[in-house]
Amino acid sequence: MPATVLTFVSAGLLAGRDRKEFVELRPVPVACGLPKPRKTDENPEHMAHLLLVGKGGFGDLIPMFALATALQQRGHAVRIAAEAHHAAACATMGLTLAAVDLASSSAPPANPADVKEGGHAPHWGDRLRATLAPRQLESELEQLLPSVRWADLVIGNQLAYAGRLACQVERRRWVFSAASPLAIPSRHDAPYWPYLYPWQKRAAGLGWSQRPFLPLARLGTRVFMQSQVSLSRRLGVPHAGHPRFEGLYSPELNLLMTSPELAPAQPDWPKGTVATGFAWFDPPFLGGADQEQAIVAFAQAGPPPIVFAPGGSTRVDPGTFFEQSLAAADRLGRRAIIVAAKRFHGQFQAHDGVLVTGYFPYARLFRHAALVVHSAGIGALGWAARYGVPSLLIPSEWDQFDNARRAQRLGLGRTLDAPRYTAALIAAAIQSIESDRQIADGLARLAPILGAEDGAKAASGAVESLLSGSPRKTGASGRDRRWSPRR
Repeated sequence: MPATVLTFVSAGLLAGRDRKEFVELRPVPVACGLPKPRKTDENPEHMAHLLLVGKGGFGDLIPMFALATALQQRGHAVRIAAEAHHAAACATMGLTLAAVDLASSSAPPANPADVKEGGHAPHWGDRLRATLAPRQLESELEQLLPSVRWADLVIGNQLAYAGRLACQVERRRWVFSAASPLAIPSRHDAPYWPYLYPWQKRAAGLGWSQRPFLPLARLGTRVFMQSQVSLSRRLGVPHAGHPRFEGLYSPELNLLMTSPELAPAQPDWPKGTVATGFAWFDPPFLGGADQEQAIVAFAQAGPPPIVFAPGGSTRVDPGTFFEQSLAAADRLGRRAIIVAAKRFHGQFQAHDGVLVTGYFPYARLFRHAALVVHSAGIGALGWAARYGVPSLLIPSEWDQFDNARRAQRLGLGRTLDAPRYTAALIAAAIQSIESDRQIADGLARLAPILGAEDGAKAASGAVESLLSGSPRKTGASGRDRRWSPRR
């Protein structure tokens, strides 16, 4: 199988900046059909040119890396355009990086180890604006256009607004991909929304329906995203609906790269939506041998520890997370592994029953745990459940509230709201989880199911079916012109 090059536009949302030269953005009629495959002297045997556009935090990128690797193994030409700090990661995976200038980000660092000294999580309003209406959207679009012109098909995630626009401008097929079920909400399984969660929780306690919150979430996000609507109009791109929902989805193939156990198919999902299963990926560019040896040695030196692994902005601004976590472990008389950025390590006193470590891939860390305390990121949730390890879920932002809702429904653990994260309540919740037979049975049932999932394989197969125009049970239309391999 020939080597390939992955195109992946990552994280960190491009900051607006002054430039003397700009690529001309011309209004064009849009018909996102697949162009006829081009012969290339550089890579004559490659099957197709595929561009992956992925933005967000580390958890958002991992499924994209998994998909890129699977497509690469099938012989496709995959190219990555990402921030320069991804160069080492791409080199480790044998991928060519086209560095893109992404000057600022509202998301957590792509590599959780890259938390800068003195960093603090931005105010929630600033983060919401930066996520839904990035000021640098036009600059991102400008930088993406050359790679999109190169591609036969573009795959992008829930923050890849510029990728969707570039696909429309350059008339390329678009495939939407996301790891979180919240990216494709349903009226029939009403999700929990960030910023609306306190009211939704009260409504749930009163037995009220959650359905009214979906139109409220649509309305609120639409207000923030008017700049995107205006840019689309200026470019002559037809209005395709709400820019965060149907305007971002593909009319042919939408990949939800999570387990159908967590996100069962819904009748109001967009056409061509596939829940592929988890795309398990152990990043080879994270976690050194010395760090792994220390973790394994600690785990084997006594009873399985509780792992405290904060996610999202809690990594950057943990508040009292570490203090309360250690106090809870002490109350329970339990051993603990604390995952913390190096700049926080000085806060911890040496203790035989505690190991403080930097970020380490969950694929190799959670297997040693008796229980994991985490923020309900979809990746952390998946790895814990795959190993049959219960979770204490501490959601605080974005999709974490809805992930925690789904996990609790399946019996993968229990939720403790972040404002109530105190040693006494943590200890009580851990004792309750570990004595709950339903949670033990739920994990015993689901662990082998999740372990058998191969979301990257399923997703890459769906992409190839779309390219070839073959009919698929999942409903991708394949209505545009047929695709044939480059030879």
